[in-house]
Amino acid sequence: MAEDRSPYKSFNSADSHDHWGEETGYRRLHWGAVTSLVLALFSPLAIYISGLIAIPVASLLFGLLGHSEIKRKPEIYTGARIAMTGLFVALVFGIWGSLNQINDTSYLYDQAAVQTKHWLSYLKEGKLAHAHQVMLSVQGRNHEVRDIEEFYQNDRGMLEEQNARFSRQPMKMMLEHIDRWNPDSLVVLNNVLLRSTKKNEIQLVQEYVLPLDDSDDEAIAFRIQYWRQFFPEGRTSHWQLEGIGLLDGSYGATADNAHAGHGH
Repeated sequence: MAEDRSPYKSFNSADSHDHWGEETGYRRLHWGAVTSLVLALFSPLAIYISGLIAIPVASLLFGLLGHSEIKRKPEIYTGARIAMTGLFVALVFGIWGSLNQINDTSYLYDQAAVQTKHWLSYLKEGKLAHAHQVMLSVQGRNHEVRDIEEFYQNDRGMLEEQNARFSRQPMKMMLEHIDRWNPDSLVVLNNVLLRSTKKNEIQLVQEYVLPLDDSDDEAIAFRIQYWRQFFPEGRTSHWQLEGIGLLDGSYGATADNAHAGHGH
């Protein structure tokens, strides 16, 4: 019908005038429908930037509000099709952006576990200098050094800093029991935190259990905080082990592995 396609009702329609002869046929576009469509046009940004998932969410809310009021007051508002268009576009890109965010989060947690295994491998192989380098920021490294072990032997300050870090728990415990654990036995206990701190930088925290090979009731449980810095120019990134600490015995209450709740 013509009145459904136009913001004006027919001048000759029976209800276009009240009993005083005043025109009553004008209907205005609902602001919620218009806002929903405008936001929906920016919803594709949520696919590439996780923080912008709020755009399609807001578009959905405004679209639902507009569509609801248009249905309840058709004599006042028009724009149902605009609201539906905004809802559809926002829903599509909202789901798309959410799935991308979930996939990105899973990927980063998986990568953190891989980095932890690499770091444990350095310890296992006796490459303490290499393991220590993972715990230093990019700015703190000496990129001109070719032989890291020789550098640590000649740089007293760096060697003392390494020894100080490795003398604290759980580093000390890992080194004391180095013959009793295997990096490939590492178990991810919990994915604790993943958040963007600033542009191209992410903070990530995970909790692990490292079983001891010759025992059925002993394991080292620890938490690692990573700092990941992206370098868009070279499409690379740097993982820095920023902090490490022991977990208390309560971790065993929820751990789903054979060594949960055991010693260390």
